Amino acid sequence: METRQLNTQEVWQIYQEKMKQDFPPSELRPYSSMEKLMKSGEYLCFGCFEGDTLAAYAYFVVSEGAALLDYYAVNESMRGQGVGGRFLSELRNFAEKFRAPSLLIEVESVRSAQNSQEAELRERRIRFYEHCGCNMTGICSMLFGVEYSIMVLPMNGTLPSDEEIKTSLEKLYRVIVTPLAPSEAEYGRVCRVYPCELLK
Repeated sequence: METRQLNTQEVWQIYQEKMKQDFPPSELRPYSSMEKLMKSGEYLCFGCFEGDTLAAYAYFVVSEGAALLDYYAVNESMRGQGVGGRFLSELRNFAEKFRAPSLLIEVESVRSAQNSQEAELRERRIRFYEHCGCNMTGICSMLFGVEYSIMVLPMNGTLPSDEEIKTSLEKLYRVIVTPLAPSEAEYGRVCRVYPCELLK
């Protein structure tokens, strides 16, 4: 399998042919938003290919030495074959592109699950990322009413502190949330970053 950075035409094609099926409309940002961020150097998109077939893709928001996974999906016909884990590991080879010591990953928090089935699904997602070398942090966020636990994948083997993660995440949210909530009051209503223990 080959992992490489995607160009804008490939991102547009994946948006039309894959993303609209892989993600519900409420979770899918407009392509124009992705294109704008790509042009400003704040959005990196990678694909994992088996020959000419797209096996998986991962999109990241990047800003000032910080990187946040925005979308991650494996081709439905290739799920359960270890493709997702290998792809995530391969992304470490692109550390110079991210210009960040680690990759941050949002996972919906287990404690905010509405039922046991939803909690198990979230726990399974966390176990997948842990299997790929990610670590759970002590930082959580509330984004448009959804609580996330923040995980981290070190790019250089060194784990950042929770305070460093909080600072990085706040930078990244400014990039993606501010266009939707331009005033400080609006921003504060839809986006918060905090130590998870505050809600225990």
